[in-house]
Amino acid sequence: MIDTRAASRYARAIFNPAREQNLVPTVEQELEGVCAVIENSDDLQSFLGNPKIGREDRLRMYEKLFSDRVTALTMSLLRLLVDKGREVELPAIRDEFVRLRREQGQVVPVLIESAQELEDNQRRQICDKIAQATGRTVEPTFAVRPELIGGVRVTFDNQVIDGSARGNLNRMREHIINDVLKQA
Repeated sequence: MIDTRAASRYARAIFNPAREQNLVPTVEQELEGVCAVIENSDDLQSFLGNPKIGREDRLRMYEKLFSDRVTALTMSLLRLLVDKGREVELPAIRDEFVRLRREQGQVVPVLIESAQELEDNQRRQICDKIAQATGRTVEPTFAVRPELIGGVRVTFDNQVIDGSARGNLNRMREHIINDVLKQA
């Protein structure tokens, strides 16, 4: 079971020195890469998750796989996680690290869904409007969702701005249902 408080502490422990050394983007990429390597290898997951494999052997595996591919800072985190038996928390630590970077840099993650692929100028206009409205830098993720029929749905900061044809149809249906119920 993953302890989110511990993941938060580990993420902060690596975030602060990464910020001081101007390595935040590098460490974020490295954490993402390490997680991807582990998540995409069933054999590696079996090895690392095997309770019969000792810490020394797991540490050697991390050293062999990552010591020449990541910074000393990221490698020290991996060693610490192995030493404390907390390797399973690495994805949560990565997620918390990303959250800290976004918070520190005044970045808002935004999901922009559209029925069709948006043109570059449309993407830029949507991002500019959100940046203006929030006063923060926009980190967009674009997705094509044909079920929207047309238009765009934007999600950020627990808000959904639904300008899609599907959303409009759903709202019209709700109004009609409410009107019929009022007449009954």
